[in-house]
Amino acid sequence: MHESGEESVVSSGFPPRPGLWIRRREDSVRGSVWWATRGVAVAFFIVTGIGWPGVEGPEGSLGRDLRARLVAEVEAKGLNPAEIVFPDTLTEEIRQWLRDNVETSPSPKETITGLLRAMTEPDGLALVYVPGYTGTAAEAFQSQQANCLAFTHLMIGMSRELGIPTYYVNYELVERFRRSGDLIVVSGHVSAGYGRGAAGYLLEFGDLADLDRSQARPISDLNALARYYANRAAELLEDGQVEDALAWAETATRLEPALAEGWSNLGVALRRSGRLDAAETAYLQATEVDPEYHAAYHNLFALMRLRGESEAAREILELLDRRNNRNPFIYLELGDQSLAAHRLAEAGRFYERASKVGSELAETWAARGGCALDSGKVRKARRWLKKAQRRSPDDPRTIELEQRLLEFEGVLGIESEL
Repeated sequence: MHESGEESVVSSGFPPRPGLWIRRREDSVRGSVWWATRGVAVAFFIVTGIGWPGVEGPEGSLGRDLRARLVAEVEAKGLNPAEIVFPDTLTEEIRQWLRDNVETSPSPKETITGLLRAMTEPDGLALVYVPGYTGTAAEAFQSQQANCLAFTHLMIGMSRELGIPTYYVNYELVERFRRSGDLIVVSGHVSAGYGRGAAGYLLEFGDLADLDRSQARPISDLNALARYYANRAAELLEDGQVEDALAWAETATRLEPALAEGWSNLGVALRRSGRLDAAETAYLQATEVDPEYHAAYHNLFALMRLRGESEAAREILELLDRRNNRNPFIYLELGDQSLAAHRLAEAGRFYERASKVGSELAETWAARGGCALDSGKVRKARRWLKKAQRRSPDDPRTIELEQRLLEFEGVLGIESEL
């Protein structure tokens, strides 16, 4: 059995394929209209239910008005705005670049299209997608690299500077999972939007054609600011900088107490600083904010097991199995638990689910292979091993399965298949 004290940290840095997308769905019958220009894929789509609070203004003034509103909200939270990083802040260099490279038009659609092309084409900013660090608008501009949230900060700051009232959009129930050391990183997705209702647009960074746009919901600038702080906490935890992560996560929860991601990441930082009771409180707060928030339950499971409270840990895993869960690592945990109890058929079902929701992960296929070998199904074990090796030959479960097969075949010199 693979013992795991892993916890989940959450970020809004969804890892798409490189590219740039603006999409508008004309209607459910006609579908989407797409075109490409000089390697940049562009399309527009209607986003039902997305609205803008109604702030208009000439170039430059829109961003200042919205920043003043956000500063007042930060102050109302008891925080000093002078100590807060506002990630969509533009430098004078960025403003000059906008003046030199983007022509404004009476049509916001034309202006946004021109801005997006200038941001990504080789003779413009040539911005490229890079997962990981969530930079500010200034950092993304300087490095010419951004994940989805950093891109959105830059897009929001630039477009508002041009007088276009863009806003932040979060995709609900959209997650991807990866392992980073002893952490499971759960990545959500944030983008920029413009317009109201049937005239609304989403402005995407990367090839995100597989995303369910019906999950897109507008969020406030304050919520987006809290997500930036929660992202930085997650990234610092990945780097092992627990105390710094703790400060960023605490600020995230103060900015937006209703953000489950902030509480969950705070709990991980607290647990890793040895404050187990406070970590449990933070995880429970995350589940109170969002009773369907799987990452917090996963973290509670890890905490209960760390404390030796095996029955509580088992109950949390069973609870996760009954929910609409798409985290492959939870199904791996469930399979490991079943395997330890010698319930091979049950373990096989959990590992199969893990491989379906996490088909890109070598360890889900290796787990299926190990269970098949335990059941005497050697050819199936070999088949799953090949799938695991194609994804990552260096994955620990993959290496273990390969070694077990070599030892099995070397000792017996035969194959068995049920």
